[in-house]
Amino acid sequence: MTSKKNSLFSLLLLSVMACGGASTSNTELSGSNPQPAEEVAEEALPDAAGIISRYIEVTGGEAAYAAIKNFKVTGIFALPAQKIEGALTIVGADGGRLVFSVEIPGIGTERSGSDGTVVWAMSAMTGSRILEGTERERILRDADLQKDLNWKTYYKSATTTKLDEVDGKAAYVVDMVDNYDVVETRYYDKESGLLVRSAGKVQSQMGEMMTDSRFTDYQKFAGVLMPKTVEVSMMGMKQVVTIKSVEMNIEFGGDEFALPDDIKVLPQNK
Repeated sequence: MTSKKNSLFSLLLLSVMACGGASTSNTELSGSNPQPAEEVAEEALPDAAGIISRYIEVTGGEAAYAAIKNFKVTGIFALPAQKIEGALTIVGADGGRLVFSVEIPGIGTERSGSDGTVVWAMSAMTGSRILEGTERERILRDADLQKDLNWKTYYKSATTTKLDEVDGKAAYVVDMVDNYDVVETRYYDKESGLLVRSAGKVQSQMGEMMTDSRFTDYQKFAGVLMPKTVEVSMMGMKQVVTIKSVEMNIEFGGDEFALPDDIKVLPQNK
């Protein structure tokens, strides 16, 4: 249980960051029901770049994305089957800086982050370490506040492969191949254009693991449209994040992204 739990927190960060776009609209997933996917299978599939552009548009547009300089997210992280629940906080800023933490009563605080160069993780269960390779690069990518605008920087290709269903609603399936040849499969709701599911392999301390994330209950937070709930399934376990508040372009104290002392003393950081 300990090794499984440790891997959940870095995965959770990726899932939450994947849906952190900005918006001035209030698009909902609960509109009129589209045709079942099998009935429209003969339709020509739209270009993947167009699907991503539509997602950017319905979640606020390029100007709204470019205006984000920093953010703070608070919420609840839960492992329902294990009856574990803790307070979640994520702060991020331009330059690839972020700090993610979950406080679990009786277990301790799990933290990970980046000062824009060094990517690190600290666990009450497995200690402190500096992340390298694909694990590091993915967190830096997902820490980019304009990653959806800059997706061609991080992905070699994006291809619309088929029209499928997510929770009974038609969704375009887009395979994104990153610079390490890792495939991330995204599902965009055909009617609303919103990202509703993401699946693929994630590199962690335990090696490669398959993950499946669902993004639901899109709501406005401080004028931003984003999913209130993110469910991540991995290794037969389900983690749920419920967002409570989101603030953007706020004043920070100045040392939020400084490397923790336990990270500074690691040999890899010398």
